[in-house]
Amino acid sequence: MINDFSGLLKAAFTRLKSIIDHAPVLLALTLTACATYQAKELNEQAIAQQNANPLIAQLHIQASQIKHPLLKPIPFDLSDGLSPDEAAIIAIIQSPELRAARSKQGIANAQLLQAGLLPNPRLAYNYAAPSGGIDQGKVQGYGLSLDWEFTALLTQANKITAAQAEQQAINLQIAWQEWQVAQAAKLACYQLQVYDQQYSLLSESLKRLDSNKLQIQKALDHGWATTLENTTAIIAAEALESRLQAVFQQKQHQQERLNRVLGQPPGQIMTYQATDLPDELITPNFEQLTQDLTPHRLDLLALKQGYQAQEEQLRIAILQQFPKISLGLTQTKNNSNYYTVGAGVALSLPLFDQNQGAIALAAASRQLLFDEYSNRDFQSKADVAELLTTITSINAEIKTARTGLSQLETLFNAYTTANNEHQIDQPTYYAAWNNVTDKQIEVLTLQLHLIEARIALETATGRYAL
Repeated sequence: MINDFSGLLKAAFTRLKSIIDHAPVLLALTLTACATYQAKELNEQAIAQQNANPLIAQLHIQASQIKHPLLKPIPFDLSDGLSPDEAAIIAIIQSPELRAARSKQGIANAQLLQAGLLPNPRLAYNYAAPSGGIDQGKVQGYGLSLDWEFTALLTQANKITAAQAEQQAINLQIAWQEWQVAQAAKLACYQLQVYDQQYSLLSESLKRLDSNKLQIQKALDHGWATTLENTTAIIAAEALESRLQAVFQQKQHQQERLNRVLGQPPGQIMTYQATDLPDELITPNFEQLTQDLTPHRLDLLALKQGYQAQEEQLRIAILQQFPKISLGLTQTKNNSNYYTVGAGVALSLPLFDQNQGAIALAAASRQLLFDEYSNRDFQSKADVAELLTTITSINAEIKTARTGLSQLETLFNAYTTANNEHQIDQPTYYAAWNNVTDKQIEVLTLQLHLIEARIALETATGRYAL
C-alpha cells in the first residue's frame, strides 16, 4: 500500500514538472509582473524629513511654478515681510494637511489602473491514477483546462470611465481644499496684523492710564484729589490691562494658527508685511457673482464628476445582473490512454442573486450625490447673498465709526491745546485721548470684519482678490 501511494505521488510530481517545463515563458512573465515589497519606515527621522521646511530659494521656485485653477503665481519676496498673498502660496506649498490630502491622488491613480485590468484566465490541472480493481492495461490519466470570463469585457469601458471621473473628482476636491487653506492663511495674516495694531494702541493707552494713576495718587497725597478719583483711576488701568492681555492672547493664538497653516514649527515668529486695511468694499452684484458660479466652485465641479462616476457605477451594476459566462479549452487523457480535446462554457445561473442589492445601492448613491449637489449649489448662492448683505452693513458701520473718530480727534486736538496751556485737568485730557484710542480700535475691528467677509465671499465664489 505504501509503495502504491509513493508511486502515485511520484507520478503526480512528474506530471507537474512536465507542465512547468513546457511553460517557461508563461512562468517568467508571471514572476516578472509581480510587485515586490518595499519597507517604508514610520519613525521620527522620516516624519522630521517630511515636515522639514524648504529653503527660501526653493520656495521662490515653487511659488513661481504653482499651478492651480483659482490661484496664480505671484512675485515672491520675503525680505520685506510676509504678505497675505505670499502666506496663501506658502500654505499651498508647505501645509502638512494638504500633503496628506494629495496622497488621495495616488489612490485614485491606483483605482484607475485597477479598472483597466481584465480578470486573469484560469488554468486547472487534475491527475488520475489507477488505485484499485482491475488495472491491467490502464494508464495514468490527467485533465488540463484553460478558461476565461469574457463577460468582463462588457463592463470594462464603464469601469475605466468611472475611475477617470473619480480621479478628476479627487483632483478637484484637493484643489478646493488647497483654495480653502490658502484663504485661511491669507485671513490669518490679516488678523495677526490687526491684533498687532490693536495691541500697540492699547499699550500706549495703558501707559497714559498708568501716568494718570500716578498723578492722581500724588494729588491724593497732597489732598488735591479724592479717594474715589484715585480708585476710579486704578480700576480703569486694571480694566485696560485685562483688555491688553486678552488681545495679546489673541495675537499669540493667531500666530500659532498661522504657523499651523503655513507648516511652520510651533513658536515660529514670522514678520508680516503691513498692508492697507479697507474702509469700504465695492463688490459685483448678486447676479454677476452667481451667474457663472459653478466653474469657479471646484467643490461643485468635484461633485459633478463624482455624479458622473456614480452614473457609470449604476450602469455597471445593471450590466452585472446578467449571467457571467466563461469560455475555455480542455485536454484530457483517461485511464484507457484515450485523448480528448474540446471546448467548454460555464454559465452562472442568476436564480437568487440578480445583483438587485448592488443596483439599489448604486441608484441610492446616485440620488444622494444629486441631492448633495443641489443642496451645495443652493447653499453657495445663499452664502453669497448673505455675505453681500454683511459687506453692505459693515461698509455703513465703518463710515459711521470714521465720522465718530473724526469728531473725537477734533475734540482731542482742542483738549491738547487746552492741556498745553494748563486750562484742563489731566484726567479729562487722558479720557479724551483714550476715547480716540477706543474708537481707533473699533475701526480696526470693523475693518477686520470687512476683510473676513471679503475673504469669505472670495471663498464662496471661487474668485481671488474681489
